[in-house]
Amino acid sequence: MTERKTYKRETAGVMLVFLMGAHVWGVFDPQAAQMANFMTLPVFTFAGGAFALDAVFKQGPQSR
Repeated sequence: MTERKTYKRETAGVMLVFLMGAHVWGVFDPQAAQMANFMTLPVFTFAGGAFALDAVFKQGPQSR
């Protein structure tokens, strides 16, 4: 049985690239800077969950 791909890490990577672009755009536009500051916590929370929790679950119960 093959596992289905969830694309959570790819989604997190795209969100991080978008956030980086918003911060760069924020240099020129104050509203973009405010939007980037507002999005920072949710994007990093999702990315942390996508990358870190994926690694923990792939290690499995044998590592405990």
